[in-house]
Amino acid sequence: MSRTTVRRAAVLVVASLLASACSLPGTIRGSREISAVFDDVGDLVVGHSVQVADVRIGSIVDIELTDDYQAEITMSIKDDVFVPVESRALLRTTSLLGEKFIELRPLDEDDPMAGTDLVDGDVIAETATAPELEFVTEQAVEILGAVVSSDVATLIETGAVGFGGRTTELTSLVEDLSTVSGTLADQTDELVRIIDALDGATATLASSSGDLDELLGNLAETATVLADNRDVAIDAIRELTRLARVQNDNVFEPYLAEVDTQIKQVDAILAEVDRNQAQVAELLRWVAGFADQLPKAVADDFAQVFLLAEVEA
Repeated sequence: MSRTTVRRAAVLVVASLLASACSLPGTIRGSREISAVFDDVGDLVVGHSVQVADVRIGSIVDIELTDDYQAEITMSIKDDVFVPVESRALLRTTSLLGEKFIELRPLDEDDPMAGTDLVDGDVIAETATAPELEFVTEQAVEILGAVVSSDVATLIETGAVGFGGRTTELTSLVEDLSTVSGTLADQTDELVRIIDALDGATATLASSSGDLDELLGNLAETATVLADNRDVAIDAIRELTRLARVQNDNVFEPYLAEVDTQIKQVDAILAEVDRNQAQVAELLRWVAGFADQLPKAVADDFAQVFLLAEVEA
């Protein structure tokens, strides 16, 4: 085999390797290319995935530095996947040590199919980066670094001063907590019954929701009627007040003395009747006997009347 043939074979092998390297296994592309700008993309590289709801729908095809030192990401996504224009591009990591990827998340989570579909050349304006372990650890180190040894010593000393010499109080507190816990444990059945009763009451209210709605509707209607007739009610109350004043001025005040005299006279008569109850009773019995005997003295429309007169000399 000649050197020329070997060189040509080597070139073909290298070209094949380069071609295969240009597209990672599992790479998904489409005819639509969209872009988004991030402050920092970390170790995101061309070929990493673009996902929606953890499903691959595309790949990263280009990463460029903008004039203001930001990272512009170009993504190729499948044509048959609906992605609304009103979406957010979120830079995430597949796992703790996994590769990065871009998640496209609709802003309207209640209706992700709302809006218009992304087209070739669109730019996603809203971007964000999910917190990473490295970032969280760095923040924790900064916070812990601000706590110097003297602060820890001060904290321990303060605790010693606050709790020192209070063994009896702390013991009593622990015992009280133990008593409360024991009481609650003993009342478990009662608490369960209370919860069941509340559940039953809630169910009853739920079953009567129609009646409650009607009651509230009637109350609202009544309140509306009262509000609409407020002036009429006020005028009626004013007229009743005026009528009471007129009655007091024209009826009660001028004849107050006469009414008082009549009441006193009636009181005197009733007092006299009370003192002569026996005579009044005898009179009533005599009248009853007279009414009973009178028909017997009348025969054929004639009455026999006897007059007995006693004359004192």
